[in-house]
Amino acid sequence: MHMPQSSDGRTRVARVAVIVVGAIVAWTGAKQAAPSPTDASRGSDILSRSVALIHEGQQEAARELLEPALEQRPAWAEGHAMLALTYVEEERWETASKLFEQALELDAGLHKARVPYGWCLYYLGESERARTSFRSYLEHDPDYPDAVYALALIDFDDDELASAERLLRRVILLGRTRRDMDRQAMAHARLGDLYMRQGQLSRAKLELQRAIELDPDNTKAHFKLSRVLQLLGDTSGAAAARARHESLLHTPASTDPVDEP
Repeated sequence: MHMPQSSDGRTRVARVAVIVVGAIVAWTGAKQAAPSPTDASRGSDILSRSVALIHEGQQEAARELLEPALEQRPAWAEGHAMLALTYVEEERWETASKLFEQALELDAGLHKARVPYGWCLYYLGESERARTSFRSYLEHDPDYPDAVYALALIDFDDDELASAERLLRRVILLGRTRRDMDRQAMAHARLGDLYMRQGQLSRAKLELQRAIELDPDNTKAHFKLSRVLQLLGDTSGAAAARARHESLLHTPASTDPVDEP
């Protein structure tokens, strides 16, 4: 099994969790201890404010808001999940995973928590439990591209390349349907990795070029393309790709895609 590598891509994967914050907040099926309308309204307000703080990178401020509320309402599943997300953003995987577990014990129907929980398990090296979490979410929403991608990544790590390829192609189709160029780009880039591993350099080149077409500021795709071109003997093309990679590293707007563990 190929374990997750230590790189700045971990932070980008962590930020996948933020995508699901809105869905967690919007989830109305939480089995809470019969809160009054006032409690429910206050809880919604706290969650909304926490989302804003998390997006602003103010994780400690979000915790200061959530923790007193959880002391008063310890069975508040959404609150535990939101608190977990503050730790996900700091890559504190173990702390976050325990909070997600608590949230899901309180409300097994809090489906959106399963995706960031799965990423926590993945980075803790618990790939089988992570796979279970992502699959559980897909039973609720079969066409959620990030969960499909996560399963592809686990298969890729486990050298289950045929399955990984099939799932990545599905991510691309889902991305097209949703007009989500970022998801398409990350899947094409990972396919480039897959074909590199198999020694299919021409196919890897095509996938990486497609990823760059969809996301021209994808730093890692440029770097990987430079490696492929070098192996194919295209030294000038490799040099150009490396130069582009280097220039993007110093550009704040450049992307560091979520597909890199």
